[in-house]
Amino acid sequence: MEAVPRRSLSPLAYSRPASVLPGWMDPNGAAHAGQLFAEGPAGALVIDQREILTSTARVVGATLGELPLKVWMALVTLHVAFDHPIDGRGQSTAGHLGRLIWGNKLGGDNTRRLVQALMVLWRAELHLPGYNSVKGGTSDGISVMRLVSDLHFDQALLTASSGNHELDRRGFGKLLGDKGPGTVGWQLNDTYVRALGEGDLQRFDWTKVHELRGVALALWLVFTSPRIPYRAAIEDPVLQCVEVELSEGHCRALGVTAAADGARRRTFNQAGERVRRADADFCAFEAHGGRGLPSFLRVVRRKPHNDVEQPRSVGQLALAAA
Repeated sequence: MEAVPRRSLSPLAYSRPASVLPGWMDPNGAAHAGQLFAEGPAGALVIDQREILTSTARVVGATLGELPLKVWMALVTLHVAFDHPIDGRGQSTAGHLGRLIWGNKLGGDNTRRLVQALMVLWRAELHLPGYNSVKGGTSDGISVMRLVSDLHFDQALLTASSGNHELDRRGFGKLLGDKGPGTVGWQLNDTYVRALGEGDLQRFDWTKVHELRGVALALWLVFTSPRIPYRAAIEDPVLQCVEVELSEGHCRALGVTAAADGARRRTFNQAGERVRRADADFCAFEAHGGRGLPSFLRVVRRKPHNDVEQPRSVGQLALAAA
C-alpha cells in the first residue's frame, strides 16, 4: 500500500482507485457489528468461557444501521490510507467514497443516503460503562464519546444530495466524479484516532462487503475476527472450526433477534450461505438443532494465511469494560 506522509494539518485528499484500496477496520467495531445495527437489547457472546462480544456499549442519539456501519468502515479505511493523520482529519470526493462503499458510481439516491449516513454517525454517541475514554482503562463511571466529531459538505455535494430533479446523469458526474468538486471532509474523535494508531487493525476485502448485507455482513465481520477461538478441524488439517451455542443472548450478540428458535436457525443458515458464497475461505456456516435439542452454529473455514502485513500501528478502544 502506498503510504501518504503523516500530516497534522489540513484534510488529506486520497485519489487511489477504490477498487484497489484494501479495507481496514478496528476489531472492536468489526466484532460488535451485529450489536451496533440490530434492534432490541444487545447480547453477549461467550465461546469456551471466553467473552468475545460484550453487551455494555450502547449507541445513544441515533440508530445505527448497515449503511452507517459501512460508511464508518470506509472512513477507517481512508484513515489508514492517509497514514494515520494524528489530527484525525480526512477528505474525499463523494464519488470515491461512494465507490468504496457500494462498488459503483454514485447517483442521486445514494448521494442522499451517504450524506444521511454521515449525519447519523455524527449524531451517534457511544456510552461506555466501566471504561474511562479520557485516561484509558476501567472505571466505575461511564464514558460518552462520538466516533466522528466534525463533518464538512461542500456546496456541490449539497446540491447533488438536495433532490434536484433537473440534474441528469452527466450533471451528477460533473459534481461527484473523482475530479468533480463534490467533497466531504471529516474529523475522527481524538480518542478513537489514538485507538486506531495503537491497535492491530483487521483487514478485509471491500468486494466481499459489496456482496453482503444485514446479518450476513455482521457474521462475516465477526467470524473473520482474530478474537474467534478457532480450533483445528478433525476432518481436515487445513481447516479450522468453531461451534457457538445459539442461546438467545448469543443470537442477539450476532444481530439475530427472532423470537422463535427455529426462525433464528433459518436466519443463520440463510445468512451463512450468503457468507459462504461471498468468501470461499468459509466451507460451512450452519445452524443445527431441533425439537428437544440445543441449537448451535458450526463455522468451518480454511486456515488464514499469516502473510498479511498490518498497517503501521503503535491499544485499541474497548467498546466495553475490560
